[in-house]
Amino acid sequence: MPLEIVPLTTGIFVSAAMWTLLHSVITPWLSKTFFTTYYEKLLEHSEDPGEDGQKMRVKLADWNGRVPGFIHAVSISALAIYCKYFDEQLYNDKLKGTSNAWLVTVSVAAGFFMWDLGICLYHVKLYGWTMVFHACFCLVTYLICGYVREVPMAWHACSFLLFELSTPILHIRATLIDYKASSTLITYATYAFGIAFTLVRIIWGNFYAFPPVWRVLWNKPKEMPVWQAAFFWCNSIASATLNTYWMYQIAASAMKTRKPKKAKES
Repeated sequence: MPLEIVPLTTGIFVSAAMWTLLHSVITPWLSKTFFTTYYEKLLEHSEDPGEDGQKMRVKLADWNGRVPGFIHAVSISALAIYCKYFDEQLYNDKLKGTSNAWLVTVSVAAGFFMWDLGICLYHVKLYGWTMVFHACFCLVTYLICGYVREVPMAWHACSFLLFELSTPILHIRATLIDYKASSTLITYATYAFGIAFTLVRIIWGNFYAFPPVWRVLWNKPKEMPVWQAAFFWCNSIASATLNTYWMYQIAASAMKTRKPKKAKES
């Protein structure tokens, strides 16, 4: 049964508003309360001119987005697991099935990427257009999976949402680095993220999540519009390629030989 338009639209905008509130009000309050010295330093030096100021502005933007990103990753992963493995309406009809649980899940996801797109556009000079396109593709994907009435492919969309399982570790590692935790702790977090990324985005994504979608698109259902099939082809191939490229970057960084810093001459 297709999702009702009014509850879905309301859910998406409520979700976007929630992430905006978390980013603009709650995160700064938490940062000023529990990370006072570090956060005030970010605020102070983000106004500096030149390259140093640019780096601090990037750090400030990343820090403010970390709480929403972490909470989204945890919540959307839990919702996607439920929909994919415990929701009979989706499991019994993998192409056309929808449910109230999927309504909540797609509202949270689409609202998050609506907020994320706004943040990426606002900070486009800091993040670049690649992040804008990433947010835009994700937003359009989940809008299609929510609003399309014939073949929403909600069950398959949950497989892609499970890519977020590696994201909490990414945010924890970044916070440890920013807060100058011990090198041992950062190393463990780095290994944990590399393993999680490999399992979730490469093994799960490239060998389990994407192939069934490609089989569906190759034998396109009659009810599926050509534009939807074309977008899903482009999006799935781009996502698989991007995940593989990110994996290459992680591996290349891990294998890079790091020269010890030379002691300064007195």
